[in-house]
Amino acid sequence: MTLTRLLTALVIPLALLTAPTFAATAANTETEQAGITLQQLQQTLAAHELVKGDFEQVRNLSMFSQPLSSSGHFVLSRQQGLWWQQTQPFPVSLVLTKNKLSQQFGTEAPQLMNADENPMVFYFSHLFLSLFQGDTQKLQEQFDVALSGDADNWTLALTPRTPPLTQVFTSIVLKGDENLDKLELTELRGDSTRISFTDQSHPSTLTQEEQSVFAL
Repeated sequence: MTLTRLLTALVIPLALLTAPTFAATAANTETEQAGITLQQLQQTLAAHELVKGDFEQVRNLSMFSQPLSSSGHFVLSRQQGLWWQQTQPFPVSLVLTKNKLSQQFGTEAPQLMNADENPMVFYFSHLFLSLFQGDTQKLQEQFDVALSGDADNWTLALTPRTPPLTQVFTSIVLKGDENLDKLELTELRGDSTRISFTDQSHPSTLTQEEQSVFAL
């Protein structure tokens, strides 16, 4: 799988970076239930400097009769970025910062990339961060948005309305409470990805190992 496809499958990491205050515009199609507004959701997801947890990903591909499953751990830092550690079925480490990306398979040497070398990869990568960070203003630039539920059980449905998203996805659905708990992506060609996040915590600082990982 190419790096672009890997990131698209992940996109795609959680609830963190401080985002600008939401402002509704007439150009966006949105539905807000009385239980929770987009501004409240953004404030909830941006409340923590640091989020750690486990993930389980199930990928359904039209070319395979059985789904592809993977699992591991993640670290999302407002200041540093995302560390995505797949442990099963084989180890893969992916580190995403504002302008750099590192991918490492097992004990192989890391592959480093910057935004100038592959802008499309970083486009999807930063979209992924917007999803995890609950950056509703940025999401509304790319999607029609429909929000339902309440603070304890909300669903945010995104329908792409600009290329290249309209050429890849039919819908992206996020579900959660205090954190983003589920991410579901459906592609035009019929493939789908579902990621579940569990055992999430909000420590105050990164460990020394995590700090060294982000120092690409």
